Amino acid sequence: MYDMHYDLLTILYYNYKLNNKYSNIHKLINDCKNIYNNNIIGGIINLFFMSPNEMYDEIGITLEELLDLEGMFKKSVGYLNYLKDIGVISKKIDFIYSIEGCDYLEDVNELDNLYKMGLRSVLPVWNNKNRYASGIRSDSGITEEGIKLIEKAVSLGIIIDISHANKRSFFDILNILSNYSKDDYTLIASHSNVRSICDRERNLDDYQLFELKNMDGYIGLFTNSNFLSLNNKNMSYKERQLTYLKHLDYVIEKIGFSRDRIIVSTDDMNFHPDDIYHQKETFPIENVSKDLYTLISEKYDEDLARMIMYSNPKKIISKVKKR
Repeated sequence: MYDMHYDLLTILYYNYKLNNKYSNIHKLINDCKNIYNNNIIGGIINLFFMSPNEMYDEIGITLEELLDLEGMFKKSVGYLNYLKDIGVISKKIDFIYSIEGCDYLEDVNELDNLYKMGLRSVLPVWNNKNRYASGIRSDSGITEEGIKLIEKAVSLGIIIDISHANKRSFFDILNILSNYSKDDYTLIASHSNVRSICDRERNLDDYQLFELKNMDGYIGLFTNSNFLSLNNKNMSYKERQLTYLKHLDYVIEKIGFSRDRIIVSTDDMNFHPDDIYHQKETFPIENVSKDLYTLISEKYDEDLARMIMYSNPKKIISKVKKR
């Protein structure tokens, strides 16, 4: 399957730092062998950014490091290439790179250098407010710099990912994109489920889902159980998986997303450094491709499972790689 939002670049940067102090490479190698190649064969891998205090408290990244965004990006991608060179991850794996939260992007023109280094997707915000837009912890919308960011990203052919944006920023971004032909941009909500089923601010309400559909955007239903149900801690694996199907049913039957506009992401499953982001899994990540394929194909059909997990994301990745 293609996983359309996974924080692997952050994990790689974290391990890059650890290996300057002591070796954590064996755990990383084992995890990557279990997850990639025959299980997850491509997708969008992400370098995420929060506030300086959160970045330091949770993964030990300093403000000095954050201010060198290009350096962090280069080291993360370099570590990925190292794992490919030593045979841990296949060189054929179909990855593109993303930045989540553009807080430390000093100027929109910095996207030019990042694009040359492989950047093909941006989430303007994480949950916080930054100089470009606002996440769910703020009521503000997009800024003048944010308008320039969206326009610059579109000009380069970079995906606009609106997961984490609050409602004002969400609709502000859609309004900017409405000035373009739908062929000129790629719009996704890479890890956003249905708020009518699970009432969390990170999920999208019906109006947002309808407008995303009308803009020919892609909805990335994700498997993190915290965004499937408010009652996830009391649910079995099977119950969480059936709840995932409810979200899929809803976007197809209630919202009317076509089959070619649905993708999937695993988001924060149990592969983060030192398990600091451990969640109750919906699918054990080492078998997520097989288990998810079986779940969707048994409820619907194999064609839908292939579209969501393979052909739709591959189409997105092929489009932005051609630019």
